[in-house]
Amino acid sequence: MAEVVTWVSAQIAADRHDEVSGPLSAAIEAGLPSSIEQTMLVRDRDELGIITIWSRLEDLDAMIGSGEEPLARRLLRSAGGAPVVRVLEVVARS
Repeated sequence: MAEVVTWVSAQIAADRHDEVSGPLSAAIEAGLPSSIEQTMLVRDRDELGIITIWSRLEDLDAMIGSGEEPLARRLLRSAGGAPVVRVLEVVARS
């Protein structure tokens, strides 16, 4: 199965960006699941996005099916945002 990318974004007030970057950095340092190839935090003014590359769609589906709120959504929501989730199939990659 193809790789997939999740892109979770929300408008977050600039003075609350640390509420996302700090916990995300801590989660990365603690070690992410092996099904995640890479994750990153991106910013465009007051919009923050967490982009994650998953090895397989089945791994993403399993995480969603666990009933636990995904980290990216939880962090953006807890910082005052209304997360928008996009799931993209990787069709070509360097």
